Amino acid sequence: MKKLFLLMFVFILPMISFAQNVDFSIHENYISTRAKGMGGAFTAVADDYNSMFYNPAALARLEEGNLHMFIRGAIDTNYLDLIDDLDKAEKETDKETAIGNVITSNYGKNYYSRLPTIGAMWVRPNWGIAIIPADLTIDLSLHQGLGPAIGLNAYLDTTLAYSYARNVKWGQKGKLSVGATLKVINRVQASESVGIPQLSSGGEVFDQDSANEGLFADLDLGFLYTPEIGSDSFFSFLKYSKPTFALVTRNLIDSGPVTNLNLIDKKSKDAYNLQRRIDIGSKWQLPKFWVFDPRFAWDIRNMMHENWSFEKGNHVGFELGWKMYSWWRGYWSAGLNQWAFDFGDLDNWTFGFGAEIAWFQIDLSTWQENVGTDSIDIRGRRYMVELSLDF
Repeated sequence: MKKLFLLMFVFILPMISFAQNVDFSIHENYISTRAKGMGGAFTAVADDYNSMFYNPAALARLEEGNLHMFIRGAIDTNYLDLIDDLDKAEKETDKETAIGNVITSNYGKNYYSRLPTIGAMWVRPNWGIAIIPADLTIDLSLHQGLGPAIGLNAYLDTTLAYSYARNVKWGQKGKLSVGATLKVINRVQASESVGIPQLSSGGEVFDQDSANEGLFADLDLGFLYTPEIGSDSFFSFLKYSKPTFALVTRNLIDSGPVTNLNLIDKKSKDAYNLQRRIDIGSKWQLPKFWVFDPRFAWDIRNMMHENWSFEKGNHVGFELGWKMYSWWRGYWSAGLNQWAFDFGDLDNWTFGFGAEIAWFQIDLSTWQENVGTDSIDIRGRRYMVELSLDF
């Protein structure tokens, strides 16, 4: 495990050493290619294996089971160019000047990689299990501190999860579903600032003492409610849109690591808390036509996270599902990820596509992520590809 972790970090930076935490992003333990395509607004939409991590209550509404085995990767298209430029700069006679020029020429930019993500999820009506043995995220932000520096945020997660959900009837009008996901996550984490002296100096490829580790056991609790809308009620005009509302509390316990397995170093410190967060969402089902099934969704996600803002939490999306045959189906989607209701700035658009032919499925998506603060605007466009077998 130790050698695997070191090899994964070899391509990040030639030599690294750490100073301070510069993580302004909102890292999520699990992200869905399909959800990202529709702006991340998926809390009330979840109707497949993704329900386990977006809203476990939706498992109570599944009509059939699914075994989903996948490999997924996401990257900023400029990420590899940056790594290549840093490698070349390290070979120059004046390393510090060359590395400094690379960093200063890219101030304010974000570079992102989340690959590989490998796993399998088996869901049935009311329950599901998942194992994601490897999920590596690298997030780089180039900025000016005491000197040119790179903000490095890295997460290597291994996740085991079990979900259970039921429809409940307590006299309310409509349909209420409740579900929970129990998850065990082993995380290796680095969140630091890397300066020119550290980049240009000799030494170890990776300072193992700088990594934090932790084994977490936590719980996600979700609710899904579809109100009954009578033809004579004040809201009767909504009966054609079949609105559904969702509430999810993720990392409900948030008590920190249960233990530290010290897989990277015997003296490694504990990883930071997963952080409790609350998601609320709504789905508006539009009338079906021909082979198409359109829907609109709006979510406010990750409330209570230390880096949350309304802009970072606001997600809207649209999905046009289609089904030609039981073995040939898919979707087109679009949305706005982390949108501040500024109609003059629509750079946060997202797009997604998915198609399933027999057992094989491909999903594609692109979105822009805000990893800065209210005073420091740092954004990066990301692209994701997922290949899977579905049975």
